[in-house]
Amino acid sequence: MAIVDVRIDDRLIHGQVCGYWIPYYNVDKIVIVDDKICNDEMRKTALKFGCPNKVKLSILSTKDAADKLKRGLDKGSNVMILCEGPAPLRKMIELGYSISKVTVGNMSNKPGTRHIKGTVYISQQDEEDFKFLTEHGVKIIAQMVPTEAPVELEQLL
Repeated sequence: MAIVDVRIDDRLIHGQVCGYWIPYYNVDKIVIVDDKICNDEMRKTALKFGCPNKVKLSILSTKDAADKLKRGLDKGSNVMILCEGPAPLRKMIELGYSISKVTVGNMSNKPGTRHIKGTVYISQQDEEDFKFLTEHGVKIIAQMVPTEAPVELEQLL
């Protein structure tokens, strides 16, 4: 299995992921990692509806995702991991899953967040989670679409 991208985008499956990133990486499987969504049938149905037909979709808890990805259950697939924020990725690392690089797309403006670039707004907890990731050797870049030049997140914090 090739993890072709680990992406944070609070919109999850949407136009930029489907129109740019899936073709760019030739993604044939998306793994959404989210402890709440995996138990929300309505949200899971909406995400499945938005996923391109040629792309398989799994929606997993952080524990299940870390376990399944460590065991390489999707060998032979080009997999994109999608999360709404950095917290699930932190939990996956704490569970022993290794991540080398994360691409940050959209993180919407919400109460208690601050603007760092384009459509990326982070809370204090997000910043702590990003620092944890970098302390564990994860390279984090901000990049909305493949044609945009990536910017290292540490420069923005």
